[in-house]
Amino acid sequence: MNTAVWIVIAVVVVLLLVAVGVALSKKAKQKRVEQAGEIRERAAERSAEVERSEALAQKSDAEARRAKAEADAAAAEAKMAQQRAQEHQGTAATGRDELDREWERANKLDPTVHDDGTPRRQDANAAQQNQNPADRHVTDRNVTDRNVTDRTTGLGHSDAPVVGPHDTPGRHER
Repeated sequence: MNTAVWIVIAVVVVLLLVAVGVALSKKAKQKRVEQAGEIRERAAERSAEVERSEALAQKSDAEARRAKAEADAAAAEAKMAQQRAQEHQGTAATGRDELDREWERANKLDPTVHDDGTPRRQDANAAQQNQNPADRHVTDRNVTDRNVTDRTTGLGHSDAPVVGPHDTPGRHER
């Protein structure tokens, strides 16, 4: 065989190998294009799902910020209410102390009562003896500066001042 035949055979084999290589390359490229298309289709399907998830996350974030703002506002309001309550308690305590001092001062000035506000025994008996006979029925009542109560019925006298909830029994006789 001649050298030229071998050269032709070699060229044909090389061309066949190149053709097979090009065909395999085109087939691989086509397969990659198809895979990329499938991936894009799946991504497009998931895109709507992800967008819904993002929208839900944004909505949840907005609700969380709104709830936090409401909680902050409620906390600020509670703090102001607490401060007002403390101010009122301080004012009430000061008022109560001043009122107690007034009662103590009145009890010290009144010769018919002890410093603690209880009536002196001899003064109570003397007052009862000097009483007008028409008013003797009043001796069946407990009469004090602040509260007049019928001992038999427990009902207050209509001329007696109203005793408020701030008056605690046993602090001072009034």
